[in-house]
Amino acid sequence: MNDFEDALTPEEWCKKLSKTGATISARALRTKAREHGQFYSLGRAMLLSAAHIDALLRIDAASMQQTAQR
Repeated sequence: MNDFEDALTPEEWCKKLSKTGATISARALRTKAREHGQFYSLGRAMLLSAAHIDALLRIDAASMQQTAQR
C-alpha cells in the first residue's frame, strides 16, 4: 500500500503545485482526474498520489503536442 503514502486531496496538491509556479484550481484538477480515471476515491473524498499527478501531466503534455502539430 505504498501508493497511499503520498496521496493528498486536490486542494493540497494545488498548494504544493503553486509553489513550483503551476497554477491550477482544485476543481480543474478534480475534473481532469475524473476524465482520465486518475484518482482514489474513499466515499466522497478524492485523493491523488504523485503517480496520478505525473500521469495527468503526461496526458496534458501529449495533448498539447498533438494540438501543436495540427
